[in-house]
Amino acid sequence: EHLITWMQHLQFQEEIESAKPTTLCFNIVMSSWLKSADITSEKRIRQIFEYMESSSKKGNVDVQPDAGSYNIVISSISPAVKKFYDMGGARRADKILARLESGYLNGDETLRPDSIIYNQVIDYWAKTQSVRGHFMKARDVLDRQVKMFREEKVRKCRPDVTGYTSVIAACASTYGTVKEKRRSFDMAHLTFMESCAEKYTQPNDVTYGVMFKAVGRLLNNSDEQDKYARTLFKLCCDDGFLGDMAFMRMKAAVSNVLYKELTGGKTYEELPEEWKRNVTKRQKKYDMRKNAAKKSNQLRP
Repeated sequence: EHLITWMQHLQFQEEIESAKPTTLCFNIVMSSWLKSADITSEKRIRQIFEYMESSSKKGNVDVQPDAGSYNIVISSISPAVKKFYDMGGARRADKILARLESGYLNGDETLRPDSIIYNQVIDYWAKTQSVRGHFMKARDVLDRQVKMFREEKVRKCRPDVTGYTSVIAACASTYGTVKEKRRSFDMAHLTFMESCAEKYTQPNDVTYGVMFKAVGRLLNNSDEQDKYARTLFKLCCDDGFLGDMAFMRMKAAVSNVLYKELTGGKTYEELPEEWKRNVTKRQKKYDMRKNAAKKSNQLRP
């Protein structure tokens, strides 16, 4: 920041035009704040961002925020949402994303959004369980992303499984009345089916895991839970995405009778590897750590 202040001094006081700071300079400063893990980083990044916007509106187009600037600002909200459970974090991020979308749709090519920024905002809403209807907010962001990709032909906005999985996770964490949970489950089911329909959004082990969670938490009738989970389990195993989380969520969602029917009463480790063949490396590492911890406990005197 001191360097930028000095560059502005050289530009305006010494009239050295080549020393003027640019958008890239300000983005570097904001990135430094983002990496600092300082509790005040979001506030400081927002101040720098607003200064850039204010300056560009006054005619200094060299410091006009670009898509990277917006991405940094939205990323800076992450600690507020994930660590401090700030109820307003997702809303702040959504408003900033809306400004980015508006600028791009009004012809500013430097504000072209991408899937990363959409996934961040969807994830924030998914983690803001205290806001009523948070799953609808998450779904709304995904719908805007799909529209940007399909109608506006922004290839960088192509939806991926991360966004769809986050929406399902938002649905699965819904609290409230039976009616509200049913509405949330219907949204989870719709989102899951849409995910299955496209090659680039195919469900993975995490998607199946949160869908089983939705079955267990949102469906009020045990027969309906078993019926849905039976089909979901077959799809999961056929796709080779039976990760440890999906297995545990399935076990929690179904009756003991169905669990024994589906698994033969076996543990996760004893189930066919064919059912787990496409589980992500991240999940496999988690399984290995869990197994190692289990063995360690068994070896204790």
